[in-house]
Amino acid sequence: MPRADLVTATDVALLRSLARERSVVAASRRLGMSRDRAVYRIARLARAFGGPVVTARRGGAGHGGTLLTPLGDRIVRGGFGAVELLDARPLAAPAPANLLRGIFHRAPAPEVRVGRSLRLRVAFLAEEGAPVAMLLDPEAIVVARRRFPSSARNVLPGRVASLRRTPGRPEVTLIVRCAGVRLRVALTEEPVRQLALRPGGRVFLYVKATALRRVGGGRGPR
Repeated sequence: MPRADLVTATDVALLRSLARERSVVAASRRLGMSRDRAVYRIARLARAFGGPVVTARRGGAGHGGTLLTPLGDRIVRGGFGAVELLDARPLAAPAPANLLRGIFHRAPAPEVRVGRSLRLRVAFLAEEGAPVAMLLDPEAIVVARRRFPSSARNVLPGRVASLRRTPGRPEVTLIVRCAGVRLRVALTEEPVRQLALRPGGRVFLYVKATALRRVGGGRGPR
């Protein structure tokens, strides 16, 4: 049976954006959401409703791209009672990006050293020894209870410091301590339950090098 109660205003906004943009990347960018987070939400909807909500179609001159399926269109139009009520709620403000400051090193591979022991592989270049500042989207971080094969260049062991919830919202902000640095991670209740995340629990954070975006100028380690 379709779980319309699992649909949030953000889900509906994402599908509407997809209907306009015909691109997951463009639709997620319009909402200030990472592509990985958008893909996760789309997959979650498919599981909840028992079928695909989007489909990829090839074609030139504007005929291709990612399109809504009839099921996805029905969700957007409020074809399941609970959707219309949830869609009336304002979107929650996105969690602020993690601001990290450190020192850039080129060898053996580009990385930024934050504090005394945190080493983060990055996809940008800077002068050797230069202070840099970076932003890391909380939605670009993948959480796991153990190590697994991944293309992410950074695997950070840490412990859960706290879980922050907003009444009436499905989003959960996970605060994780990694090598003396506190990182915000954006999740929903479903993975929090599946992973049994609790304060003090050990976790691994997976972060792609491209998710670390250089901004402004650094002022030394933080």
